[in-house]
Amino acid sequence: MGAGAVAMSLMFGGCSDFEPTGYQELPDLARVNNLKAEISGFDVELSWTLPSSSTEITGVRILTDGNNASDVTLDGKVTSYVVKGQPMDQERLYTVKVLYAGEKMSQGESVNVFLPYVELPNVSGLKAEVSGRTVTLSWNLPQDANLTGIRVIRNGEEDAAINLPANVTTYEFKGQPMDQDLTYTVQAVFNTYYASKGVSVKTIVPYITPKMGFVMTASSVGQLPDDDERAAAAWFLMQPNSELVQISEITNLDADIYPVLWIMIDRVGLPLGWENLPSDLVKDETITALKQYSANGGSLYLSNMATQLTVPLGIVPSNMAPTVYGNGDGGTGGDVWTINPYLGWDFQSGSDQGFYDRTAHAIFKDLTMEDPNGYGYNSLPLIGPGQREDHNCLWDCNLYGRGSYPDVIRNFEVTTNSLVLATWGHVRDHCVAGLVEFYANADHGRCIANGFAAYEWSQNSGANPYQHNVEQLTTNILNYLK
Repeated sequence: MGAGAVAMSLMFGGCSDFEPTGYQELPDLARVNNLKAEISGFDVELSWTLPSSSTEITGVRILTDGNNASDVTLDGKVTSYVVKGQPMDQERLYTVKVLYAGEKMSQGESVNVFLPYVELPNVSGLKAEVSGRTVTLSWNLPQDANLTGIRVIRNGEEDAAINLPANVTTYEFKGQPMDQDLTYTVQAVFNTYYASKGVSVKTIVPYITPKMGFVMTASSVGQLPDDDERAAAAWFLMQPNSELVQISEITNLDADIYPVLWIMIDRVGLPLGWENLPSDLVKDETITALKQYSANGGSLYLSNMATQLTVPLGIVPSNMAPTVYGNGDGGTGGDVWTINPYLGWDFQSGSDQGFYDRTAHAIFKDLTMEDPNGYGYNSLPLIGPGQREDHNCLWDCNLYGRGSYPDVIRNFEVTTNSLVLATWGHVRDHCVAGLVEFYANADHGRCIANGFAAYEWSQNSGANPYQHNVEQLTTNILNYLK
């Protein structure tokens, strides 16, 4: 990323929740006049004069580049606002429309604004030191009163960037990938929205043979209370460098040696809510130990009902717990349950909502997409016809809306610092997030949460013809998180 806006959102004074949904645009209604744009530093100050009209003016609507998805509504007789965050070296078209009582709206008046490019100061003296699997970066700050933050990016992964306060001069990346070239870029952020080109440093973390841990809620595999948990644990033990980890052992785990822990809970009748997960797993001591393990760079794979642990572990806000939930005996069906990494299939063209193809992600390596149900596109089959337990534990993204983003998936990702990897196989829009990668930040390590009912380890009616996909997907996830 070169110098430019860190975020594309706009900040406005006097905004309200008042939305012009359903307004009818009428050509005979008086428009704003004397629309002006002045640049002050990085801010674009717009002003206008409202028409003198006997019809009651209720507000003003502002569009950027004619895009309805980016509109902002100001309530009342507002005659100015300030745009913050317009990208440098780019032209923007701002259109102002007047809102009238009775859900009527004037046509717009527009003004073009070009924000000139300004070379921003960089940090200096960037260094990287390696200890185990921890890379410690240090740098010197530029002397500039407009410095508002620091942004750190690994290997160009901008969506997973770490945002730090403006006075920070060091940062630790824990649990880093081994035996590969790593590039760390530190950018200085000015006026909240504008990042410098950045300074980069390269390093390599020496290889340490990593182990994987499966967190046990019983003293042995045979004593786990559900056939799916027993099947998953038995398979896990057959994988190289795998160990069963008792809950009491988590506090002593070295994340450099045990870079990934898998927590799986899948039980008939278990009530919704993370507090209802096995008591030893959710007691304060365990949550504290898991938080510390994660903060030390350890990665977590949370599957099935364990996705709810994202709340107490601080990975998602408490008001964004999984709500799509099932815990019954299930039933028999003749279709194939699949998961869909093509998010927003119906929005590939001619829509303001996004289409996101996640098939190139490492967790889908060596997996073959098929269309066993005739959806008209390929998805990943996980369980075939027969008896299935409908144990979803995932997120309904519609609950959180789209905010200022193109769709509910992108809003969920930005809000939770994540990447949604798959939705239900039959979903052609952005309904649910069932397989999600949560990026590491200053408080926790990486996490993948998989809450699909289709991810069932022991099909009740016999052999699952897609068991290979369940196992390969799991292998990929664990390897990715190491």
